[in-house]
Amino acid sequence: MTYFKKLPSNSKHLLDEILSAENPSEMLRKRFEGVSKKEDEELRGIIRELRELGYINVKWADNVPYYVTINNCARTYSEQLKEYEAEREQTNLNISNHSKIFISHRSTDAPIADALFDFFIATGIQREKIFCSSLPGNDVKEKISVEVKETMKNSCLNIAVLSNDYYKSAYCLNEAGILWFQDVPVIPIALPEIQPTDMIGFLNDDYKIRRLDNADDLAYIYDTACEVTSSEQAKAGTVTAETRKLINKYQELISSRVQEPPTDDRVSWDITTDDERIVLYYIISKQVRKVSKKTVLNWLQDMEIYNINVDNGFDLLSTLGNGSVADETLELSTDIFREYSSNSAKIINELQPTIEQHTDLSSLRFNKMWEEQGFDDHIKLFISYIVDEKIDVFGDRWMAAGQIEDIKKWEEKHSLDSTLSSNYGSCLNLFIHNRFVYESDWTSHGNAREYTLCCSLKDLLFNASEDFIDELEIIKTVHYFNLPF
Repeated sequence: MTYFKKLPSNSKHLLDEILSAENPSEMLRKRFEGVSKKEDEELRGIIRELRELGYINVKWADNVPYYVTINNCARTYSEQLKEYEAEREQTNLNISNHSKIFISHRSTDAPIADALFDFFIATGIQREKIFCSSLPGNDVKEKISVEVKETMKNSCLNIAVLSNDYYKSAYCLNEAGILWFQDVPVIPIALPEIQPTDMIGFLNDDYKIRRLDNADDLAYIYDTACEVTSSEQAKAGTVTAETRKLINKYQELISSRVQEPPTDDRVSWDITTDDERIVLYYIISKQVRKVSKKTVLNWLQDMEIYNINVDNGFDLLSTLGNGSVADETLELSTDIFREYSSNSAKIINELQPTIEQHTDLSSLRFNKMWEEQGFDDHIKLFISYIVDEKIDVFGDRWMAAGQIEDIKKWEEKHSLDSTLSSNYGSCLNLFIHNRFVYESDWTSHGNAREYTLCCSLKDLLFNASEDFIDELEIIKTVHYFNLPF
C-alpha cells in the first residue's frame, strides 16, 4: 500500500471546502477575516498539513493565501480513503489473537508490569493483544511454560521490565535471550536502579532504555504498541490523562518497593577521590584493563559527566599494584583488575552515587528552561531548525558562514523570514553558555570553531513529542515571510 495518511476531521472538512469552491484562493482568504489568534494558528496549521501531504500548494501575500493550486491526489482523496480503510480492515482480520505484546518481568516487579498493562487497556489496546505473565491464568514458575513459549514465538512487540531482580533471575535472562533472538521490536523499560552501564547479557546497552516516569518515553511506547497491533490511537486527552495516571502510579509503586536491606560487605579498596571513582567506574562497567585518556574523555562527554580530572584519576589508579600510565593510557595491574572485576556488581553499586553527583544532563536543563519560558522566538526558531533538519553540529568563527547559508535554505524551504539567519550567533552563544553543546573542533590556535549538541539533548530533540513539535510549528507561523505582491 502506498503511503496514505487519514486526515483529521477538521483538515478533511477544509479540503472538501477547497475542492468545492469556485475560487479556492478567495475562499481561504475570507476564512482568515475576523478570526481570533487561536483560530488563525489552527487554520494555518491545517493548511500547512494539507500542503506537506501534497494535497495543495499555497502561495502567500500579506500573510494570507493569495494563490492556491489543487493537486490530483486531493481530488482522489475519497477513493484513497476507501482503499486505506479496506486494507486496514483486512490487516486487522489477519492479525491473530496470538500476535501480542509480550511483557517480560520478574515476579517481584509484577505491580509495575500490571500498571503498564492497565495503561494499554485504558488507551484502547485490546486486552487480548497483551500478554503479561503476572496476570491470573498465566502460570509462570521456574520452567518456561508452553503458553509463554507460544506467546513469545508469535509476539509483535516485546517489552522487558529491567531491574536488579530481573538480572538476578536465570528465568528472566533466558526470556531475554529469546527476546533478543526474535526479529521483533524490543523495548527495555528500566527501573530506577538500572542505568545503561548496568545492562548485561542479551539486553545490553545496545538498546535504548525507557522510563515509566517520562512522558516522552511513554509516548514512544504507546505509539509503537498501537502501530504493531494496528490499534486506533485514543484521543489525545485520554492518552494524556492515562499517561499522568501511569506516572503517578509508577512513582507510588517505586516509593513503596521493598528493597534488599543494605549490607556491610562493601568492597575494600584504597580509592579516595572522585577522579579515581569515575575512571574506575568506566573500567569496571566496560570490563577493560587498559584505557586511553581520549576514550574516557569521550565517554564523559557522552554521559555528560563534569568536573573530573582524568589525568589525576589515571595517576592515582596506577599506584594500585603494578599499574602504569604511558602515552596517556592507563593499564591496571592484572591482579587489581581481576579483584575488582570479580566484584563488579558491588563496585558499580558503590560508585553509582558519584556518577550521579557529577552528571548534569543538558536535556533536564533544557526542559526546565522551556517550561519556564526561558527561550525567545530566536531560540525557538533555532530549536525548530535543529529538529526539522536533525542538525547536531554547529559552525563558529569562519565556519559560521556555512551554517548561516544552511539556515537560509531552511528558512526559504519553510517560507520564513530571516530572523534566525540574522541571529544565529546569539543563538549559538546561548547554547554554549547553557552547556547544551560542547567544543568538537578547533582552529590551529586552539579556539573552538565547531560545537556538537550534547547527547541527552540530541536524543530529546530528535525524538521530540508531537506536542513539542506543534509548539515549534506555531512559532514558525509567526515568522512566515510576507511576499511583496
